[in-house]
Amino acid sequence: MGSNLPVPNGHCEVLYRQTFNTYGRIIAAGLTQNNRVGNAQKVNNTQLNANTNLGILGGSVVAAAGEGYIGPCAGDSSSVFDKAVGIAVNDARGNANESSSGAASERVVYMHGSGTVLSTDIYETKGTDGTVVIDYNYGDKLYSSRNGLLTKTTGIDNTNVTYSTLIGIVLKAPSASDPYMAVQMRI
Repeated sequence: MGSNLPVPNGHCEVLYRQTFNTYGRIIAAGLTQNNRVGNAQKVNNTQLNANTNLGILGGSVVAAAGEGYIGPCAGDSSSVFDKAVGIAVNDARGNANESSSGAASERVVYMHGSGTVLSTDIYETKGTDGTVVIDYNYGDKLYSSRNGLLTKTTGIDNTNVTYSTLIGIVLKAPSASDPYMAVQMRI
């Protein structure tokens, strides 16, 4: 029997929009990536739960994944992190009993442009070891984690920023009473 926890938001709120894009077809991982299984950081993320969708999540980072393809900005190779192109607006798979236009069209809507401001409750809450708590503060620089989620630590470990693209800056940090983080995009 499944968990009764609600599905995380499944989208991010766009507060100020620059550019939306749907260029590139979704690679298989964009629809099948398990966001809760695979490493300690995924398993212990307090913003996700057993009902979290597979694939690209609204608020997660997307990357160029080959000529004409888009996928999650995730993996254990530092080369993927410098190919980030934006942040997904909605979950690629959609939710049960809703339109699954991303899966049907093989496209994911993502936002980019340094003027874009968004609010999301999808981000890393733990370091790569799954125990170190990540606290966000106003002005923190944000990158893509190895799981394709926003984080202030980057890449394969908690410190490697060499191959990571700066995704955005925290404008409003999440708190216990308000889990949403406002982000000014820089990509």
